[in-house]
Amino acid sequence: MVISILGVRAELVPMQRNRLKGLNADLLLRFAYYTAVFNCKDLCFIRMKDGSSLSPFKYGNIARQIETVIDMPVVVLAESLSYRERERFIGQGVYFVVSDKYAFLPSLVANVRVKEKKRQPSALTPAAQYLLLYCLLENSRKVFTIRQMETLLPYNYLAIARAVVNLENLQLCKTVKDDSGMKTVSLEHDKRESWDKAQTYLSSPVKKVVYMDSRAEGNFRIGGINALSHYSRLNPEQYDTLAIWDRDFTELSLRYNEVEGNYKIEIWKYPVSMPCLLNEKIVDKLSLYLSLKNEPDARVEKELEKLIENIKWHF
Repeated sequence: MVISILGVRAELVPMQRNRLKGLNADLLLRFAYYTAVFNCKDLCFIRMKDGSSLSPFKYGNIARQIETVIDMPVVVLAESLSYRERERFIGQGVYFVVSDKYAFLPSLVANVRVKEKKRQPSALTPAAQYLLLYCLLENSRKVFTIRQMETLLPYNYLAIARAVVNLENLQLCKTVKDDSGMKTVSLEHDKRESWDKAQTYLSSPVKKVVYMDSRAEGNFRIGGINALSHYSRLNPEQYDTLAIWDRDFTELSLRYNEVEGNYKIEIWKYPVSMPCLLNEKIVDKLSLYLSLKNEPDARVEKELEKLIENIKWHF
C-alpha cells in the first residue's frame, strides 16, 4: 500500500505481529498497524479498523502507549479531518496524515506543505500577529506599503517593518518593489490558506487576566463568551469579559484582583481594536477564536468552528 505525504510517496508495510508484543488486546483489535520510511525515519502508522474516530486527547494517550512498546513515532492515518480536529490534534502533539492534503510531522516536515527554514522564528510577535490578522480581515485592498500601514495601525514604522520581516521569514507574507521602487507587502497565499498555515505560529492574544466587581472606564472591547454570542447563537453571560491592550491598561487606575469578580478583564498583547472593522465595541473574530480555542466547553468549540468556517475569506 502506497500513500503520499505532502507529495512524497511512502510505502505502508503491515507491521509484523511480533513487533506489537506488549500491546493490550484492545489496541491490537482496534487498529491496523503499518510501518513506513519517510525522510529516512521509521514511522508507525495506525488506522481504525472499523472507520470510527476518537478524540485527539484519546489518540494522544494511545499513541504514547504504542510508542513505549514499538519504540518509534506513531502517526494517525485519517481519511479526513475537519479544521477544528486538525487544530486539536496539533494541540495534543499527535502526528497525523490526511491523504495528500495535510500532515503534522513536526520533527520531519513543517505542517501543511510549509518547509521549515533554518533559523526561522518559531512564533509570531504580537505586532506580526496583529498585522497578519488585519490583512486577513481587511477586504478593501490586497497590497500595502509600510507607510500606509503606519497611518492605519497603532504601531510605528519600525515596529511594522519588524513585523513584516517576521511574517516574511515564516512565509506568511511577501514583499515586492513596485515601479517606483517602493516596497509593497501582501499575503503569501490566499486568505484561508494563510490562516491555516499560520496556526503553528499563532497564539492567544491574552497576556494576563484580572477581575473587577464594577465595569471599568477605558479603551475596552467586549471579548470572551459575550463577544462569541454576538457572532453566534450562543447565549450571553450576565457580565461582560472586557479586553484591553496592555499599553492602555494602567494598573494603578483600576481596582482589580487576580481571583474573582463580576467582570473578567483580559489584558492583550496587541491592540483590541481593528481599524478595518465597523463594530468597535467587539473584538475581531480571529483574535476571539485564538483567545477561546482552548475552552473545554463543547458548545463554545462548536460555535468557534462555525465562526471560522463562515468568515468571508475572499476579497
